[in-house]
Amino acid sequence: MIQLPNIANGASMTGELGGAQFEELQKALTAGYGTDVSQLQGGGALRIQSLDKTMMATIVENKHFVLFNELAKNSAGATVDEWTEQSGVGGFLGGSTNTETGNIAAATGSYARRVGLVKYLMTRREVSFVSTLGNNIASSEAVEQVAGAKQLLQDAEYLSFTGDSAVVPTEFDGIYAQILAGVNAGQVDSNNILDAGGASLASVNLVNQAAAQVSRRDNFGTPTHIFLSQQAQADFDTGLDPAFRVPLTDVPNGGISLGSPVNGIRTSWGNIANRPDVFIDDGDQQVPFQVNYAALATANTGMKPTVAIDASVSDASSAFATAQAGNYYYLITGLNASGQSDGVITAQTAVAAGKKVTLTITRSAGNQETGYAIYRSRQNGTNAPSDFRLVKRVANAGATTTVVDLNRDIPGTTKAFILNLTPGDQAINWRQLLPMMKFPLYPTVSATIPWAQLMFGYLRMTKRRHHAVIKNILPNGAAWRPHG
Repeated sequence: MIQLPNIANGASMTGELGGAQFEELQKALTAGYGTDVSQLQGGGALRIQSLDKTMMATIVENKHFVLFNELAKNSAGATVDEWTEQSGVGGFLGGSTNTETGNIAAATGSYARRVGLVKYLMTRREVSFVSTLGNNIASSEAVEQVAGAKQLLQDAEYLSFTGDSAVVPTEFDGIYAQILAGVNAGQVDSNNILDAGGASLASVNLVNQAAAQVSRRDNFGTPTHIFLSQQAQADFDTGLDPAFRVPLTDVPNGGISLGSPVNGIRTSWGNIANRPDVFIDDGDQQVPFQVNYAALATANTGMKPTVAIDASVSDASSAFATAQAGNYYYLITGLNASGQSDGVITAQTAVAAGKKVTLTITRSAGNQETGYAIYRSRQNGTNAPSDFRLVKRVANAGATTTVVDLNRDIPGTTKAFILNLTPGDQAINWRQLLPMMKFPLYPTVSATIPWAQLMFGYLRMTKRRHHAVIKNILPNGAAWRPHG
């Protein structure tokens, strides 16, 4: 028998079976006796208080899992999933020519053996037995089952873009982490990651470049979809030249005028479908963990590191130009699968043009963190936690972890993902060892009905060269701006 981790009520786990357990979060639905409708919580909120049996929800719906709904679903035969990625056919262009009896030159294709590890998405749910007996607005158990399913799906959607197993080993690698790993290993061209440099994405220029890169010789991909944040999509709707808009079928004159929704972008390599996705963070969603989850951050304070900062050294690759020079604070948190600690904030540091900022992070005494989140303030901003935005997450490298900020990852910006979702190409898909299922658990000394909801799988990119990422996009509607 498989021994499941003690998944806390309402908590979510992403992890390899037998990994670190989440802190227990008590969320059992209880019926209670309250009569003030505005104060009802838990199971009591489901009791009928009027003739209206409609439960109004302001939570995520199936339509929000935009990428997951588009991905093909294939079965993984084991927890370790292996395949071979081919990046070349061998030889050189024109190299197969020969004389009638000449020696035939040998050639071998370029191959890379790749391995994907199935990861484990789990949530524990529980309702009181009493809450299942009343004449409720809706079945308390059914409501919690739906909520549990949506929790797992939103984690799968979010991690498909941002997951990084080097930082949190229980996560699966998302699109950006896999393409970046390919670039760093020399298996993917560096031009598959394009840099908006803190500008908006209202024009077609970078999308065209990404489409051309995906389609170029040696990549041979077909760009079909662009996944982007809400604010980045709004910039397209407002400013994209009508000449590059795919006509709408249900709007007079095709809806290709400025201000109309952009449902697709025309390129020489085919039409690219726009897919705005709420799980791609805009800048206001990149505040430090403690701003939104103060209690959890305090509970994780044992992961809080210490940090030293130095901005005195010049670097030819620094993107701190004159316009970006100024005074900055940094906030560093320790993190693992249970969340992040509260942050340690550096002293205000002057960063001159052409300089780099070196952060030397000393791990916490307990050494429970698997990585660190690096946040930076606005140029000449304050040290209030709400005035920081995420730069990037990095892996724990040991007793000390060195992070260099060249302003190549700009806080408060977002990313766009240009993907090849052509079914026959099988360039990206969701590999699942276990489709979502309900696993009954057993109560101990309380009259409750507990269960676990499980989904085991990961995002597999078999052709990383068929995809591109545009980073450092600063939408025009961004309220928080890193510079100026």
